[in-house]
Parts: sequence; structure tokens; C-alpha cells
Amino acid sequence: MMVRPQPEFHIITSGKQVPREVIHICTRVHHLVDAIHLREINWSSRCLYDTITALLSTGVPAEKLVVNDRVDIALLTGVERIQLGSRSVKPSQIKMAFPTIKIGVSVHTPVEVEAASKAGADYVILGNVYRTDSKPGKAGIGMGAIRKVKDRLPVVGIGGITPNNAAEVIRAGAMGIAVLSGVFLSRDPLRAAEEYRLSIKGAEVL
Repeated sequence: MMVRPQPEFHIITSGKQVPREVIHICTRVHHLVDAIHLREINWSSRCLYDTITALLSTGVPAEKLVVNDRVDIALLTGVERIQLGSRSVKPSQIKMAFPTIKIGVSVHTPVEVEAASKAGADYVILGNVYRTDSKPGKAGIGMGAIRKVKDRLPVVGIGGITPNNAAEVIRAGAMGIAVLSGVFLSRDPLRAAEEYRLSIKGAEVL
């Protein structure tokens, strides 16, 4: 009988905090998470580079860092995980030059999952799973969407996920969950991360 890997827990920076805050939170919670996505489209190249360097110097493992879109900064800092969006270059184009880089793609529909698979993605972040304030008026895609695509590529669910419903996402077949405001904008990021980790620990696919 195959043992299913423990679910992954991804956290994503908010785009609303200065580097000092991001570094402080990451150093407190990195032992509880599997991936820290640096999604800061308004930061300069120097700011992103300096922040990653600072994170590494404080003991955050490079293998837990994921750089959104900026392949150049990832390579300069020794980070080998990239997250791409709909307007990014294709994963296959990156892997032709840098075959060891692990690449995720952010998607919203099964059609986009299929396209990401054909383009060479290693996994997808799919959402929004539940209704969320960050996507006003947009209904959640639900567990059915995860079940439909989970055998095509590993899926990380995102959107409206709380400690109360996180296990449901894993049981639907997701490889893991990703949260943004749930940790980085929490009043107590450490406690929030602990609650999320506990909620998905040992969750089984139904």
C-alpha cells in the first residue's frame, strides 16, 4: 500500500508589507511551511534580491523559497523554485535553459491546468477554491474542480482556505494548500501557521 506524502503548506506574501515585515514573519513560521512564495510585483529587483539574501542569512532554507516570475532573481540567489502566471513565459522555455528548476503555474480552470501540463509545469496552484474577499463576486470552483484535474498535475488549492476547511481540500485530492492573508496578514502569523499545519496533517483522500 502506497503511503501518501504529507500535504504541502504554501504561504504567499501579501504585497502589502515592507521587506522587514516579510522577513520577520518568514523567520518565525518557515519551520511550519513547505513553500514561501515571494509574490511582490511592486518591489524593485534590488529589493527582491536583498530580501531573499536576508531570508537565507537568517536560516530560511533556499529550497522553501519560491520566486514569482523573476527567474533572473531566483538564479542570482540560488533559489530553484519559480511560480508563473498567465502572462509569464512558458515553463518549457525556462526548463530548456535551466532544467533543474521546479515550476508551478497559477491557474483557474481545468483548461488552464491542461495547458500548464503541456507547457511543462511541475504543479499548479488552482483557485479560487472557496469564495474569498480577494475575488469579490467570484464563486469558488469547489472540490469538483480539484477532483477533475488532480490526476493531470499535482494541485495546490488556493482561495478562501481556512484551518476549518483546509482538510477538505486535501481530501479532494490536492497535493497541498496555499494561503495569503491567512498567515501574512494574520494578527498572529505563527499561531495561524500552526493551525493550518495541524488542520492538514494526516488528512486522507476520500
